[in-house]
Amino acid sequence: KPVRLVIPSLNVDLQIADGIYNAKDQTWTLSKDKAHYALMTPEANNQEGNTFIYGHNRREVFASLSKLNVGETVTVHTENGHQFTYAFRSAHETSPTDDSLFSYQGAPILTLQTCSGLWYQNRYLMTFDLVEVV
Repeated sequence: KPVRLVIPSLNVDLQIADGIYNAKDQTWTLSKDKAHYALMTPEANNQEGNTFIYGHNRREVFASLSKLNVGETVTVHTENGHQFTYAFRSAHETSPTDDSLFSYQGAPILTLQTCSGLWYQNRYLMTFDLVEVV
């Protein structure tokens, strides 16, 4: 399970906590200083699936994500000591009701998400391709 996220080019080094969606009140687990791994998505692996990590658009979390350039890397550290390095491929804005990332099937990728828009009404999704596992 992911426990730490490092983005060297942005000087980001975050602890990752468990993230759960509460269907009753339609909210996600969030904190002011950590990223969250959506437990219903695949753990970081070198086989398949979309590992989904999200966080607040705050200086302490993901406010600088939009400054990332295509090709720059992020590293996800797992609780069993592996390090998964991913390269930034693309980003797009979408609505909070867009749940298409949960139906992804294919090569292993990482999706990072934060809020965007004037009133933080949208979601900013960044897609990363797996480069290396150590």
